[in-house]
Amino acid sequence: MSKKKEILYHLIFWFLFVGLDQLLKSITVYNDLDSTWSILQNIGFLLLELLIFYLNYLFICPKTIPNKKWSLLIIAQFGLIIVFPAIRFVYEEVLLFKLTGYHNYDVRDLNPLYYIYDNSYFSIRVLLFSLVGYFMKHLWNTNSQLNRLTIEKKQAELQALKNQLSPHFLFNSLNGFYSDLYDTNPGVAADILKLSEMLRYVTYESENDMVLLKDEMVFLQNYIDLFKRRFDGKVAVTFTYPHDAGTHKIPSLLLIHFLENAFKHGITDDFDNPVVITLKTQAGRLIFTATNKYRVTQSYDEHGIGNKNISQRLHIMYPENHSLDIEQDARYYNVSLTLPLS
Repeated sequence: MSKKKEILYHLIFWFLFVGLDQLLKSITVYNDLDSTWSILQNIGFLLLELLIFYLNYLFICPKTIPNKKWSLLIIAQFGLIIVFPAIRFVYEEVLLFKLTGYHNYDVRDLNPLYYIYDNSYFSIRVLLFSLVGYFMKHLWNTNSQLNRLTIEKKQAELQALKNQLSPHFLFNSLNGFYSDLYDTNPGVAADILKLSEMLRYVTYESENDMVLLKDEMVFLQNYIDLFKRRFDGKVAVTFTYPHDAGTHKIPSLLLIHFLENAFKHGITDDFDNPVVITLKTQAGRLIFTATNKYRVTQSYDEHGIGNKNISQRLHIMYPENHSLDIEQDARYYNVSLTLPLS
């Protein structure tokens, strides 16, 4: 939902809410009340409702509902049910009384428990409206994201079908080269096999949203091996990863972008300052780090389309349950990524 639509819906809601509320008061409330007190009380009461509504809508709900922290949400609702009469008491029974000499409640009824109970109708009412409003917004945004992902996936599937002939042709050709060179040049044959595995992985596994972590690690290792082969092994890189990744899964082709960046922009021939790629699992989370030295004349595009796409993808798949930190100082470029394992 766009901000303009959201603001418009809120304005319509408050126009109807306040209008119906004032109509009800004009019918049920006595007309012989002091006009100054009545005006100030109405303004203060409306501002209090706005405060409680948007405390819940803008701060509490976004921190609890997307992450399914239901117990914290319930505790916060009870807290606001108490905050509402507390603020109202200070405003009406203390400040307004000093200004106008009028109490809203009979002094005999100013018992704390009774005051909270008597105001619970107003506080619960505004809290329910804010909860319903946020749930509708959350549902709208979630459906929009799912629809966008579905369309993007269908477009990718269509493109994959159009290009289906090319991968099959390449697989068959590479396998033929591998067979021809297996006996005469086993080193080149091994590289061709790695290239074939990488092509197959990119072609087929990328169609899945999630892939096995161990398969992603093999893909990264093959990429590193072929990069070393390209420069006759004169590549300073350290790749550390868990030997037993189990059945953990991560989003497909998520990490290769950072590896490509490190090799493309980093200094890869300084064995005193190698490119360091580390993968580890801890407490059900994946921790990925990449560090590389770079030339001062070489600037990284931190706001490039690659980083933006990955950030957007992580935000959709792991809203507020991941971290991606990219730091660059005078000599080093550092990437740190954590996300939950499936």
